[in-house]
Amino acid sequence: MLCLPIRCSVNLIFWFDRGNYIVTFPDDLNNDQNLGDNRQFIMIEIAGKKFFSYDINHVCKDENDCDRHFVEMKILEMKQRLFDISNIYLELERILHYKSNLSQDLACFDTNDAVRQCALSGMIGSCQIIDDLVKYKLHRRSCQRSFHASASVNIYDSGSFAMMTVKCNRMLCNGPLTIEAVKKVLYRHNITTISGRLLGKTSQMSLKIYLFILTLCLSFQFK
Repeated sequence: MLCLPIRCSVNLIFWFDRGNYIVTFPDDLNNDQNLGDNRQFIMIEIAGKKFFSYDINHVCKDENDCDRHFVEMKILEMKQRLFDISNIYLELERILHYKSNLSQDLACFDTNDAVRQCALSGMIGSCQIIDDLVKYKLHRRSCQRSFHASASVNIYDSGSFAMMTVKCNRMLCNGPLTIEAVKKVLYRHNITTISGRLLGKTSQMSLKIYLFILTLCLSFQFK
């Protein structure tokens, strides 16, 4: 389908734990002028059912079918960024997840640096810290409760706005040392920059370079 150069859009979700990806072309984004050109979101869950997803929303208007071209280039790029999933889980687990029924005694920092008990009968607690990756400061610290254990790293990055949210269940784990330790792991595995920003902003690869790479990669299999 030909997308005229007004507002083309595409959403890609790479499931690295499953070894596959999903591509959709949401028509309802085409005329929304408030959307940024490139928004990325990763989720890494290491408690319970582990998973690692990488979500990319891209909007463009520079040429016909620019969304399809972006998809083809992004898939080629992701092929070069295969992640060591087992070690990522292991290294983050050492920082964030304590395999014990700690929710009864778990304490977390709040935004004012006060220590708060994070316990509620019948619910599982986890400490949460949100780091502003643009302003380079902690945005919020709190206790989160749910019926399922969670230790995770989420990053949303749209260029001008970027936040890292970390959940953990170790005692007083929602402090700056935890954020820095998580950033080092993600940087070491080529997921983010050293400051926590997601790699792979809107692709600037030229069509000539793209076609050259495409001839070298006659078929793509996401592993």
